[in-house]
Amino acid sequence: MRKMATELLLLCAGAGAKNWDGAEPDRPLRTKGKRQAQKIGAWMGQHGLLPGKTLTSTDERAMATAQKALKAGGWSAQGVVQSPDLTKGVMPAIADEDRVLLVASKNTVADLISALGVHESLSPGVLVHLEKTHAGTEICKVIDPQDLPDLFPYPGPDGPELRERPAYYYTQSAVIPFRRTPEGKEILITGSSSGRHWVVPKGIVDPGLSPAESAKVEAREEAGVEGAVSDQPLGTFTYEKWGAVCRVEVFAMEVTRILPADAWEESHRQRTWVQAETAAAMLYQKAFGPFIAQL
Repeated sequence: MRKMATELLLLCAGAGAKNWDGAEPDRPLRTKGKRQAQKIGAWMGQHGLLPGKTLTSTDERAMATAQKALKAGGWSAQGVVQSPDLTKGVMPAIADEDRVLLVASKNTVADLISALGVHESLSPGVLVHLEKTHAGTEICKVIDPQDLPDLFPYPGPDGPELRERPAYYYTQSAVIPFRRTPEGKEILITGSSSGRHWVVPKGIVDPGLSPAESAKVEAREEAGVEGAVSDQPLGTFTYEKWGAVCRVEVFAMEVTRILPADAWEESHRQRTWVQAETAAAMLYQKAFGPFIAQL
């Protein structure tokens, strides 16, 4: 016999961007909304509230809120499922799960808990923790992110150190894309997001991905290239950011495909092939120089 989830975590999507001219479902999170989701996720991680399933509405804010909350809790966000209408399809979808996370607008969350006989005033970013008992559905806790600490535990949910960003931010990977030519190996460098510097693809390692897998994703998104990533890193380096030290694993990637602009997620960036010695001199982070020399 199918049962309702023992625990329901209903999370209101974080605060959206102001002065948005696009369609409402496409409104992105603003910085405040991102931080709301991360603070809730860290709280969930500290209390061991790993969901067996995560469902969101089809709104951009709901999906982004779910992903940021899960990763801040130390979990993978790869399995998030979007549901076109949570208010109608939620009960069958959450059957046979012990704990389910549902993420939607505060109005949709209010409708969901009202249908379960629970009434609560809600605002963006708030988490409602419900539990199924013999007496019915009861509220365990209502967590408002503004009541949670602004700093995050490191290196895990129960870590003794506090940092400005969730713990996973400080574990990063990078890839040096190269190709072989008659004149020797060339390195692909790209413009930074601001356009002020030359860089190679580098980013935070998402929970659930290995450093090499994450580097491959960064190469596709930032440089618009695909290829074979080395099994072992060329090495590591550290640098300071967000009030602490980030550790970066660096991989080599032989490029096998260059994506056209319409398939390149960050096609606003510049990209150019240069000789290895030139790349080492042009890159903003000089720590990449020794790794380029290894190629």
